[in-house]
Amino acid sequence: MSLGERIYKLRTEKNLSQGDLADRLEVSRQSVSKWENNNAVPDLEKIIALSELFEVSLDELVKGETTR
Repeated sequence: MSLGERIYKLRTEKNLSQGDLADRLEVSRQSVSKWENNNAVPDLEKIIALSELFEVSLDELVKGETTR
């Protein structure tokens, strides 16, 4: 599973729209769409924020590895 697919999966599990997620991260909805479609990668600051928002480790978010 790609980073974009994981962002999409985690976002939908939290019942957030792309716009909701964009607002929380202070980015455009288009940025979230590009991440989910693997057309762009969030910067490190946003990856950390995503990890905290989705309550997953950085490894789980970026590499798909769980420590559970």
